[in-house]
Amino acid sequence: MLKNKRKKRGLPLFPLFPRILITRPEEKSSVFAEKLKSLGARPVLLPLTQILPPNSFRLMDESLKKWNDFDIVIFTSALAVQFFLSRAKDLSLRLSQPKILYAIGPQTQQALKAAGFLKVKMPSEFRAEGLLKELKNVQGLKILIPRAKEAREILPQTLRKRGARVQVPAVYQVVPHQKYLLRLKRMSEKDFDAVVFASGRSVKEFVKAFGLLKSRKLFSKKAAVCIGSVTAEVLRSFGISAVQSQSPDQAGLIAALEKVLLGEKCGNNNQ
Repeated sequence: MLKNKRKKRGLPLFPLFPRILITRPEEKSSVFAEKLKSLGARPVLLPLTQILPPNSFRLMDESLKKWNDFDIVIFTSALAVQFFLSRAKDLSLRLSQPKILYAIGPQTQQALKAAGFLKVKMPSEFRAEGLLKELKNVQGLKILIPRAKEAREILPQTLRKRGARVQVPAVYQVVPHQKYLLRLKRMSEKDFDAVVFASGRSVKEFVKAFGLLKSRKLFSKKAAVCIGSVTAEVLRSFGISAVQSQSPDQAGLIAALEKVLLGEKCGNNNQ
């Protein structure tokens, strides 16, 4: 690969110093931005959303106090783990290993294991549909899904249809970051060479601020790179093609950027 050849010669991975727009929340972008700088890129932090605690802790507190009553606990993101366990600490609650614990995605699984939960199952497909293939016989079971305030409803709705009693407390919320959305509205296609999306919400905020027709025109010339099939589907729903990273992490994103900016065959083109 070109990456290895340039590394051996002590050259930057991205020799043309492309401007890469990162739309993730700021607290999740700084390490990635520094890595891109070290590879010769010029990252532009433009977090279109921000992560906040929920408006009310009532449902989360109820689920924390009834933790041992649940047959299955499902975490859909590392952020959900972070906020849920932080609240448990605030309430001086020590959570034992649940009967069955699921994580959707390796980062979520890693966050749970780092917190001391050693038995964490993970579906082979890192999305709700993958987990639903495994959770077929849930009649009468009590299931807890701590997650973002706004999220896809397919998981709790399907589990309820299968007879489970599902509790879905909001443990954090993702809201528009008006400061950066205003900045995006003033930008043009000359201001960046590629855009990185890590959630469907950031895609929606981008298109809303930049405009649908303008966004389609932009990405007919510039690259869109994303994490996850759900984010890729949201981009496609707006008529925007993207390259999806093969793995939901920093290395996967860099490989996808390498593909679109240098012509390397390192990712899954979801055009």
